[in-house]
Amino acid sequence: MSKGNLTGPEGILLLCTAVILDGTGLIFLCFSPLGIDDYGILDIIGAIIIGGWLYLRKGKTAGTKVLQKFLIAFGIEAVPFIGSISPSWTILVWDQLKS
Repeated sequence: MSKGNLTGPEGILLLCTAVILDGTGLIFLCFSPLGIDDYGILDIIGAIIIGGWLYLRKGKTAGTKVLQKFLIAFGIEAVPFIGSISPSWTILVWDQLKS
């Protein structure tokens, strides 16, 4: 696949997906005193969608740098309260679209 940019269809679709995932996590954090929690479902969805996109975009030649950035973002999102506050998916997608 060709390199995407921020205003291309690939960039708009993935940035919107990342913002929705991060925003939904923040909304769940705001309602957590009421007992609403995502139980890591958003992390799994983000890993499948964004990880799959990275794999399809970069292929097997992605190298360890892209994998390392993905694992850092996934690790941050997996931490219960930090992951809800941090826009890790959005930052990862933004970084990959700019490179």
